[in-house]
Amino acid sequence: MAIESKDFVKHLKADVLVVGGGTGGVAAALQAARRGAQTLMVSEGPWLGGMLTSAGVCVPDGNELAAFQTGIWGQFLRSLQSHQSGGLDQSWVSCFCYEPCLGAKIFADWVAALPNLSWVVGQRALAVEIVNSCLTAVQFPDYRIEATIVVDGTELGDLISLAKLPDRWGWEPQELWGEPSAPTQSALGSDDFSIATPCSHPPGS
Repeated sequence: MAIESKDFVKHLKADVLVVGGGTGGVAAALQAARRGAQTLMVSEGPWLGGMLTSAGVCVPDGNELAAFQTGIWGQFLRSLQSHQSGGLDQSWVSCFCYEPCLGAKIFADWVAALPNLSWVVGQRALAVEIVNSCLTAVQFPDYRIEATIVVDGTELGDLISLAKLPDRWGWEPQELWGEPSAPTQSALGSDDFSIATPCSHPPGS
């Protein structure tokens, strides 16, 4: 459930703070809460899902690839299939499309179903606090939130920019998380594509 920031006191604490309500932010918040962490997700707007919903990019690739139908993405696909009126094959540019508002509703319903996940709407990060090279708190216009773990789920890396902390881009091997769609460790060192594109999503792409 979305909760307006006025319902909170000025200082909050959480196990996990996720800043950003895009696809990555929602996925991080859901996974943290599903693992039992007291989680706060803060977004600027009331529409979850980022490029999959608010930007109207509702014809994403990957639905036909079995390796991609895992985790939250797989759950999202199955929810779309069961709720999209007329099915998903209704577009001339792809065999897979859906109404953006349906995607946003699915994400919002998942968030609302978790009692240990609170969603704060209408706040943008203004500053961060760092202790021993770790981001420990984020300041917003209406309040300050401390957390054991802070996740930058913004579309443009807002917290990374504010914190000025070291960061890295790049592939994570399949062996690290067991994700079928990820390249294997050996492929990262030998596959032509992985060598040519060491970053899975390089800045500016």
